Amino acid sequence: MKRVYKAPEIIPLQNDFKTIFLAGSIEMDKAVNWQKKCEELLQNDYIIFNPRRNEWDSSWSQTIENNNFKEQVNWELNALEKADIVIMYFAGDTMSPISLLEFGLYAQSNKMKVVVEENFWRKGNIDIVCERYAIEQFKTLEELIQNLLK
Repeated sequence: MKRVYKAPEIIPLQNDFKTIFLAGSIEMDKAVNWQKKCEELLQNDYIIFNPRRNEWDSSWSQTIENNNFKEQVNWELNALEKADIVIMYFAGDTMSPISLLEFGLYAQSNKMKVVVEENFWRKGNIDIVCERYAIEQFKTLEELIQNLLK
């Protein structure tokens, strides 16, 4: 059975495993590929939805008229809705505006686990929202992954 789904692959309607959406810093490949580590360590226990597309083209206009871009955004929104758990990873030295948008959308969902690196430009905002809505926070991605494997 397939365990990792990347945009724009069709996500199965039902499966026997809990699902995880890998939300967080990509920043047009400026951020480290942290999603790969999650895939490797979690795919035996979970179905993974990874928005980091293999054939992303940064020249695509990010408009509703661009079918590739629209497909990507809709895939991510669908996967976020279907996921049992949302890992939200904010890498230092990135801006991650779409991750911030998704964080706001799912802050009250009770399915988010967050890592925000010390030098992320809006760490204070993330910390306060996590405290307010009792969102589980971890110091490192490794710590979060170990929590999921318990």
